[in-house]
Amino acid sequence: METGKLINKISNRLRRRSKAAQESIGISGAKGNILSFILAEGEKRNVYQKDVEKEFGLRPSTATEALKSLEDEGLICRVPDEKDGRYKKIVFTSRAEEAETVIRDEIMKTECQLLKGITEEEQREFIRIASKMLKNLE
Repeated sequence: METGKLINKISNRLRRRSKAAQESIGISGAKGNILSFILAEGEKRNVYQKDVEKEFGLRPSTATEALKSLEDEGLICRVPDEKDGRYKKIVFTSRAEEAETVIRDEIMKTECQLLKGITEEEQREFIRIASKMLKNLE
């Protein structure tokens, strides 16, 4: 099987699982993917609109529209960065707690399922190789 084809199959199955979890709480499509991204990345660092644009290959106007929709639904808000007020970091609102719990549970279950029977060494090697592949395509 070709590498790209296998990666595509994995991606499609991950997307289906994520979509089902998002729809169970009334969020779907790009908004759900963006919310999942903000959740996952927000645990490690501050997330900004530029991060969303880069991750999903969106134009600034498209990212603004999606984030505005998530704001209107009361799931996120954009607050001035402590170090540079010109930048607005994206944070979850209290209304997003249910969504956060469902999405986080799905991420953890999926990650466990995905890595079942794979050693830590194999995981590191996969990350190394996949990162190289991604860089090759940039």
